[in-house]
Amino acid sequence: MQSAKQLSFLPKLNCNNTQKTEHGGSLQKGKRKTARPFHHRLAMHVVLKSSRARGKLSLLHPLHKNRIEQTVSLLSKHYRVRIYRFANVGNHLHLLLQAPDKKSFQNFLRALSGTIARLITGAKKGLPRKFWDHLAYSRLVTWGREYTTVLRYLIRNLIEAELGLKRDRSAKIYTLGNSLRPVGKTTNWTTNWTTD
Repeated sequence: MQSAKQLSFLPKLNCNNTQKTEHGGSLQKGKRKTARPFHHRLAMHVVLKSSRARGKLSLLHPLHKNRIEQTVSLLSKHYRVRIYRFANVGNHLHLLLQAPDKKSFQNFLRALSGTIARLITGAKKGLPRKFWDHLAYSRLVTWGREYTTVLRYLIRNLIEAELGLKRDRSAKIYTLGNSLRPVGKTTNWTTNWTTD
C-alpha cells in the first residue's frame, strides 16, 4: 500500500535555476527586457531606489514622508494589493506585498513609481524627470522562513531609517553621529543602547 503524497499548490522556486524569481533593479542593466516573475499565491519583495533622493528630495523629508505613505495606502487599495510591510529608508522604499493578479501588480508598480517621482521632483505628467535609478526590483518570496527573513530585513531597515542609524556593514556597528552605539550583539534587535 502506497502512502498518500502531500500535494503542493505553490510553484517550486529556484529549483536548479529553472524558474526565475527576481527582476529589475541593477539586474536588468545592459540586458534585454524579460517578463517580471509573478505568482498570485506568493508574496513579493519590491524595492524602488533613487540616488537623487537626498536633502529636499529625500523620501523621508517632512514634506514627502506622509504623502508617500498615503500614496502607498491609496494605490494598494485601488489595485487590491495587500501590503504586509512598508519601509521608507530615505533613498529607497521596501514593500512586502501580495497582488491578486499580474495586471494589478504591474499597474500598482507603475502608478506608485510615477506618482512618487512626480510628488518628489514636481515634474508634470508628460514632462517626466528621471528619479528612480532602475526599474523597480521585485523578488518572489515563499511563505515560511523566506517570508520571515524578508520581513525582519524590512523591519531592520525601518528602524535604521527612523533612528537615523548608519550601518557599517563590514564591522556590523550602528552609529548615530558619535553619541549612540549598541552594546552586545548587533544582530539582536532587543539590544540595549547606550549614549556617551
